Amino acid sequence: MSIAVAVDQLSKHYADVIALNNVSLSINDQEFFTLLGPSGCGKTTLLRVIAGFESVSSGSVHLHGKPIANLPANKRSVNTVFQHYSLFPHMSVADNIKFGMQMKGSTASHIESRCKQMLELVQLGEFANRKPAQLSGGQQQRVALARALAPEPELLLLDEPLSALDLKLRQAMRLELKQIQQETGITFIFVTHDQEEALTMSDRIAVMSNGEVQQIGDAHTIYEQPRNRFVADFIGEINMLDCEVLSSSASTDTQYTVACDITGLAQLTANADQSVTPGTQGSLCIRPERLQLLAADHPDAKLLGTVDQLVYLGTDTQTTVVLNNGIKLLVRSSNNATQHIVAQSGEKIGIGIDTMAARFLDN
Repeated sequence: MSIAVAVDQLSKHYADVIALNNVSLSINDQEFFTLLGPSGCGKTTLLRVIAGFESVSSGSVHLHGKPIANLPANKRSVNTVFQHYSLFPHMSVADNIKFGMQMKGSTASHIESRCKQMLELVQLGEFANRKPAQLSGGQQQRVALARALAPEPELLLLDEPLSALDLKLRQAMRLELKQIQQETGITFIFVTHDQEEALTMSDRIAVMSNGEVQQIGDAHTIYEQPRNRFVADFIGEINMLDCEVLSSSASTDTQYTVACDITGLAQLTANADQSVTPGTQGSLCIRPERLQLLAADHPDAKLLGTVDQLVYLGTDTQTTVVLNNGIKLLVRSSNNATQHIVAQSGEKIGIGIDTMAARFLDN
């Protein structure tokens, strides 16, 4: 598989502020790649560097093997869809889509053919003559996407383009964006702070914090095998229990089984990416949906506590349990007929843990 974008030891400084710190990553051709992280983590700065809107302090950026760090934005085969769509309000939908091709000097016949193709792709053929103000937010987003795709760039950058949409429309557009990316075969780099967006749309995700890449992987790896406490805590909900390693042994060529002492509670087993020295202090990390509520005297109960709070979430119920050492634990249970226990506030409860669902992360 060929590499579309290669970023090598890239840094960006604003006076004393380090926006990007020695970032290196490779993005495959035709990949839907997401930069994920909280505000101020550097994801948008990285996107702007690739687009040509920001200069680099050091390092390099290559697009299909060609260096582009010193190329002006209009010389790069890269287009951007912004958070605020920046459509030309005086132009029709069709004229907005045609604009980039006209600036490139494409022939009139190609422009008309390509515009029609883009209108069909984003399902807006009947709106070709409307002005942006006559469209809904979701329709405007589609126009912005069609305008960016029309000149056939090698790379499309998307800077939180769904953030202004309501929840249902945002969810629908996730599926549409992924489908459009697959149909066009263009490499997408998508920036978001929304973990659910990243998990549902991406081929791979780069989680960023403090100007650095913390982990790169597919959605399953990022969620189930976080590399550090930041990734574990940022991606979804997670419980972290302080612990000390008792022993460590290889379970596969790349995974290890770690026995941990949860002080004052129990001894539990977790997985890890490397062998860990006995006596190492760290955290046992467990997703709420990998825990089960059990009767306090159930033989599979690994932990004991008292139900503190229940929150009904429609498909699930989130239960907060205060363990015997005072630590609070979140348990997420599916609301279906097979649920084997319904807890009540103040009730003594046991908690079961899926086999090897816990993950050890050192401090």
